[in-house]
Amino acid sequence: VQSVEVVVDLQKTDEIGIIGWFVEHEIESPVFCLAEDLSLLSELPKKREYFVLLKNEQQPMGITCDLVENINFKREHFQLQELPFVMKTPDSPIKQLLIYQEKIACVCSGPALVKHLYSALEKIEHS
Repeated sequence: VQSVEVVVDLQKTDEIGIIGWFVEHEIESPVFCLAEDLSLLSELPKKREYFVLLKNEQQPMGITCDLVENINFKREHFQLQELPFVMKTPDSPIKQLLIYQEKIACVCSGPALVKHLYSALEKIEHS
């Protein structure tokens, strides 16, 4: 994660798959909004106030969030579990599970999430 920002700082767009652009130091970054199934939403839910800007070689990109929390995985001693075979799908960036605050949480790496966003955007552009 490069930074945490507020959605009011976005420049809204009508581009399919992108809810807005974040401009910082003359660098434009697309910001995406994901549904629970990790598909791209075209509209921002009212409860989403933040987005995280993810580092990426090509350009930073953002995803909106209901809540942003900094978690130190090493210090917290989480017991990550590999995603069960029946839950694996080829397009999903989720690779692990953990129990966090008495709930099951899904875990993926930043690069896997960026790859998923590009893939989802390509599917929209080609349909």
